Amino acid sequence: MTSAMPKRPVSELPGDPARLHLRYGHGHPAVPYDSEDTLEPWHVAVTYGTAGDEDWEDDEEEGGGHAPAAGSEIGHLILWRLRDYTGENRWEAADAESGDLEVIVSAVLGRSGRTGYSAAFEKAVTHPVGDLLILDRVSLDKAWRGFGLGPALAVEAIRRLSGGCCAVAVFPGMGEYPEDREQVTEAYRLQAKKKIAALWESIGFQPFRRGVWLLDTALRRPEELMQARRAQLRALGTAFQQPGSV
Repeated sequence: MTSAMPKRPVSELPGDPARLHLRYGHGHPAVPYDSEDTLEPWHVAVTYGTAGDEDWEDDEEEGGGHAPAAGSEIGHLILWRLRDYTGENRWEAADAESGDLEVIVSAVLGRSGRTGYSAAFEKAVTHPVGDLLILDRVSLDKAWRGFGLGPALAVEAIRRLSGGCCAVAVFPGMGEYPEDREQVTEAYRLQAKKKIAALWESIGFQPFRRGVWLLDTALRRPEELMQARRAQLRALGTAFQQPGSV
């Protein structure tokens, strides 16, 4: 199993990871127009607890006043649900939104882009019938990176949004660039993509084609990996709460 263990000491955590909270958002007009019924956006806010929650002790006192305020956003995830059988051209809907979505949808759909998955997709997925969930972006504030939180949060969002989806797709591209763009050589880009792909592999994604990775929702392996991520997150929270960790 590919590791998603922390690369930074627990003492550098800004707050207790057990307090992280995911809030899901999606809005649409009562009568959808254009491609809104075909490509459905979901924004998942990651907050440090919830505003007004008094169940936990004040981390600011325990952690020297550095913990985020309750309810403050420390990251977000963006996912898309590509709905099947809407009668719309799914490739056109994805292409109009972004280049990464177009790459993913081109890899999984048949040539028409209107109905049916590609032969390669049908071969790769256990039950290739239904919607496709796309994991587009996972973003955390820099202070929270390096602790293995990204995959743990992604797998929880996938669990709650993948009902009725035959697979989840991701394209491991670079979401952020260093200030000095001259550092971004082809070797730098390939190494970055390799690291990102390893994170997605740690929660059950497998390479498909054209740089796209798939998670087969019918398999038991992703469930086992999700439980492993939960155990790691619990262990990280326990370590943070130990005396002398902060």
